Amino acid sequence: MKQVILTIFLFLAVLTSNAQLTDWQNLSNKDFVSRIIHDKNYIYVGTVGGGIVKIDKQTGGQTVLCRANGKMTDNSICDMALHEGELWVGTEYYGLAKIANGSIEKYDSRNVGFLMNQHFSGLYFESDGGMLVGGMAALYQFDGQCVNASYDINPLSPYNYVTSIKADAKGNIWVGCYDAWKIATLCIFSPDGLEAISHPYGNINRLETDADGCLWMASDEGLIRFDGTDFTAFTPENSDLPESTLNDMMADEQGNLWMVSNNYVTKFDGNSFESYPYQSHSEADFLMCIDIDENDVYVGSRGQGLFRLTNDGLNNIPLIESQLIDNSFTLFSGCLDRNGVFYGATVNGLQTYNIETGEAYLTPVSQTAQTEADRNGNIWVRWHWFSTDTCLMEITPNATNVYRKSDYPFSEIDMNQIKFDHHNRLWLATNKGIYCRDEKTWTTYNKDNSGLSFNNVTCIAFDSNDHVWCGTYGGGLFLFDGDSWTQYTTANSQLPSDYVGVVAIDKDNVAWLNCRDQSYPDVYGLEYGFGLTSFDGTNWNTYNPSNSPIPSYCLYDIQIDTDNNKWLATAGDVGLASFNGSDWGIYNVDNSGIASNETTKITIDDKRDLIWLTHLTGRGLSVARLNSEDSGIKSVISENAFMPSAIYDLTGKQIKSPEKGVIYIKQGKKFILY
Repeated sequence: MKQVILTIFLFLAVLTSNAQLTDWQNLSNKDFVSRIIHDKNYIYVGTVGGGIVKIDKQTGGQTVLCRANGKMTDNSICDMALHEGELWVGTEYYGLAKIANGSIEKYDSRNVGFLMNQHFSGLYFESDGGMLVGGMAALYQFDGQCVNASYDINPLSPYNYVTSIKADAKGNIWVGCYDAWKIATLCIFSPDGLEAISHPYGNINRLETDADGCLWMASDEGLIRFDGTDFTAFTPENSDLPESTLNDMMADEQGNLWMVSNNYVTKFDGNSFESYPYQSHSEADFLMCIDIDENDVYVGSRGQGLFRLTNDGLNNIPLIESQLIDNSFTLFSGCLDRNGVFYGATVNGLQTYNIETGEAYLTPVSQTAQTEADRNGNIWVRWHWFSTDTCLMEITPNATNVYRKSDYPFSEIDMNQIKFDHHNRLWLATNKGIYCRDEKTWTTYNKDNSGLSFNNVTCIAFDSNDHVWCGTYGGGLFLFDGDSWTQYTTANSQLPSDYVGVVAIDKDNVAWLNCRDQSYPDVYGLEYGFGLTSFDGTNWNTYNPSNSPIPSYCLYDIQIDTDNNKWLATAGDVGLASFNGSDWGIYNVDNSGIASNETTKITIDDKRDLIWLTHLTGRGLSVARLNSEDSGIKSVISENAFMPSAIYDLTGKQIKSPEKGVIYIKQGKKFILY
């Protein structure tokens, strides 16, 4: 009996700990294939936003290497190379990775000396066991433990990076580059540095060498041959090359050159060109990369994933776990309908994803800026004001209602945020004040007709007393109790700045906000803000990196969960933060399965104990299980709810056949099964 009591005590002690995120998922589209390589047994397909898909050549089975399952350091892949049984991966944001014997090692600015966010897109293995690694604006010498030297490409260029590194038969090491000024696009490397070789053929996307010692370049202006003295260009004007911009190139065992341009796969045998067309879906869809595996030719596209070239042309090979249609979510996009279906605004339209069924849809509407759910679970979409004559769209189970600018009692405003109060009234925070719609009646609050003395309202929130809190750019924080307005500024309070970018109200009616740098209020970066500020009506407190564990001064978003935990989307590539009033939690790419440190919007599903994270454009979504700190009964959950199957009784024993009406524990919460 004593042992049972002790078990209960220890189990409940775990339940009452700080909120934790578990069971990570990275939701992404894998149609943007950036690199393909192979070995004897596998094909490795690198994607932008979706990690690496590893395909078994014998069975066709596919597995995914991504951040959520701990098998990849970054889901955006720039380059891959195989060396002595090890898979080396150059990533876009989180360093260089090595995968060997089931383990993964990460090399970045903190442990070996690379610069941050390097876009590693050139990998070359030297004879002495070292590596040359191409990055943004520099080429690095890396011995496997640290960076021994770095070499500038073109210090004057505003944007450049290494695209390809290749050695010729004479031992010369050639470096192909993208250079915005098209000055240092071809370089030769020596221990003394990089020497730019002048040529008139634009940027170099891939290098190859032939048996005669000649260097071949897939460039923006055709296929270029360099024999050490002279350049020879093959272009659509002087040959059967179908397009001049060549995105990738590879030589097969017979010495033929295979290359991809935007709309063609082309083979060159030294005398003639043979081309195979690609049917793109849009202007943003084109061929990106190529890999030759004996007689198999694989190509990757920017919009339709992986293809294999056969006698019938290019045949698509579907990649598993491509849950989304578009990874490019806008900054403040993300909400859930009454059924837990996610709605997000992307560059290419309105995207939905049902996590229970795996169904995803994309409605092609342009320039959507925000998605927000009202109190009935209907979805509202806000447009960028300058982009269309439509300003709002309401999606209900039975209809979709579109509201044009002409349907509203105002014109030429810029909506910064839409929100719904506890009575389901629609509030618009705009650069010309606040607008509230109660059914069909509109009320306007601005500096000309109310105590709202500053018109540029950036954010809005509501407390349990139906009071309205709003932040402004330049006028500080305002409180509206339905009759009168109260203004809090740096002059009359402890508000850190009069530029308030985001505000949220917790269960105790405490306001939580992030103030911005008045010189750069619209810049999201590590230093551009004043941290997390709280105001309970009397006391002000500000938490920043100098006095607390919060990792950034700037926040994209603040959300409150059902247990009053504060969740913070921080800027500056430092992760997601949580705060329960005393303890802090940080979730980043080093300690969790989050897809990216840069989270821009947080959506909390209290009913299903899920937290959704929208990431900076191109990185998709992260979803995690939210284990709340409170062990009390939070809601009635049905048998078919989307939750893990593990159910325990109050002693900690797993129950296979739960009974209705009995209290059980699932994912750290008590619940009653009906």
